Amino acid sequence: MNKKNYLWFFILIFGVVSVATTAPRKKIKYSVKLIDTTWFVVDENNNPKAIEADKNDDIEWTAEGSDMTFQFPLSMSTLFTNEDGSPVGDAYVIEVENGKKLTLKVKSDAPSGRYVYSVYVKVGDTFAEGSTPPVMIIK
Repeated sequence: MNKKNYLWFFILIFGVVSVATTAPRKKIKYSVKLIDTTWFVVDENNNPKAIEADKNDDIEWTAEGSDMTFQFPLSMSTLFTNEDGSPVGDAYVIEVENGKKLTLKVKSDAPSGRYVYSVYVKVGDTFAEGSTPPVMIIK
């Protein structure tokens, strides 16, 4: 192989590796809302199923109809950053006002696992159901 062929080979390999390692991050959208007489954590199709997120994905929850308190099983700084990558803090709970969104980015070094979290709905003085209870899976 001459120098020109080596150069093209290197450019091709570098391009393939770059594309394979820079998968675009997703924004996963869920909302917490009253359906019939029960509060649910649901996806965009109103399905109460587990959130499945990869590292670096954004998870967005919208509080619909009440102020809410989200509680996570580990400190938020273990699992998440803010959407812009800034630190989220070491709290286990966060308040979200009615009509507002909570958007968190799954950290690139978040431990993989199945996490049960809870959402307390203030208006109903109850907890929202999800995949009973709400679950997120970090891959």
